[in-house]
Amino acid sequence: MNKTETEGDGPRVLRRGLRVLGVLRQAGAVGMHVTDIARAAGMQRSTVYRYLDVLAEEGYALREADAPRWRMAELGVMMAGDPHAQAVRSLRPVLRQISDVSGDSAFLICRAGGDSLCLHREVGNYPVQVLAVTVGHRQPLGVGAAGLALLGALPAAEADEVILQNEQALRAYGGMTVAQMRRLAENTRDRGWAVVGNAAVPGVLGVGVALCDASGYPRLAVSVSSLISRMQAPRQRSIADLIRAQLAQDEIKRQRWTMPGEQA
Repeated sequence: MNKTETEGDGPRVLRRGLRVLGVLRQAGAVGMHVTDIARAAGMQRSTVYRYLDVLAEEGYALREADAPRWRMAELGVMMAGDPHAQAVRSLRPVLRQISDVSGDSAFLICRAGGDSLCLHREVGNYPVQVLAVTVGHRQPLGVGAAGLALLGALPAAEADEVILQNEQALRAYGGMTVAQMRRLAENTRDRGWAVVGNAAVPGVLGVGVALCDASGYPRLAVSVSSLISRMQAPRQRSIADLIRAQLAQDEIKRQRWTMPGEQA
């Protein structure tokens, strides 16, 4: 099992990767330690780590931040009956188009209490991609572009309540303060789309647009993230226009999704 993997070993490599994924699926939401995964999959621990790294990069697995345990990223995000499952299916082609045109990674985000939660990710073709946010990743609402778009689209009083709730958590993101987050949310509300850099990931800037339900309440957001050097002001606006244009398609409107300020 420790033989060097070559291109000719493709089917065998795929089967072993699926075996690791199957073990994670059986483990459920509690996850498993890599030692237990290796034992269940019948592999060396070092080999399992390689597969887990790839699965994490592609958004299929994640490691708990406060424990050395791995689990499937989709658990609690894409299980049968999840209200976001249909949204992911319908918006995946939109994210793919945004990523293809921009060359950068595109993300579909929802709100989970005071956090933003990544539901889906599409990777672009630019040589340097921002992949720090994977499916299942959570962070305080507002520190990422999509989360900031959601925060800015909330009723002002509700947005301020979320910001105050996250006061302690925000400090871990470049020393973000309540006053700074309020200003970002206000700017987003005035602009109609979000832009934030050097917060969730140093050296990275994202642009986000919220998506509201038929009642006008923000439920989802789409963002594009890239290196700050690649996201000067004119491109920030062009990315926002690209996202808005894709979300304004008739197919999206038929599903009763709107952008802030629009009528369903």
